[in-house]
Amino acid sequence: MPSSPSDQSTHSPDQSLEEAYRAADYRVNGRLLKIGHPHPEFDRWLSEQQYTTYYLLTAHNPYSTPLPPAVNTARHRTLLRLLDSLGIKFVPSSGGDAAGTWTEEGVCLFDVPLRAADQLGKIYEQHAVVHGSRGAQPLLRWL
Repeated sequence: MPSSPSDQSTHSPDQSLEEAYRAADYRVNGRLLKIGHPHPEFDRWLSEQQYTTYYLLTAHNPYSTPLPPAVNTARHRTLLRLLDSLGIKFVPSSGGDAAGTWTEEGVCLFDVPLRAADQLGKIYEQHAVVHGSRGAQPLLRWL
């Protein structure tokens, strides 16, 4: 598969990992999001909240390297403190496989400039994050 313009990671995932990211279930406020699929219920909620764009991010498992739960929890807490200090609006989110074999706690950021959101993904050493806007399908954004 050819690289997308935003595919700048020096820690590029292999094809099976990329497929896992694309097939994952992402959840925000109890709403399921799938990469490349419409989500009208989530769009309605975004509209009610007056949000235009969103960005799903986790601090867990840098570059998909599994860490002990306590370390992932500590990384997540530092992310929450950073977002609070920056005044970024967010709600909890999660991502994982449909079988429930793995899941990662994360956050859904709202109306953050892509450059700032990408920087957060890079700080927490992620291959990719989910990005979307009201009325559009969520996409993976490779960092």
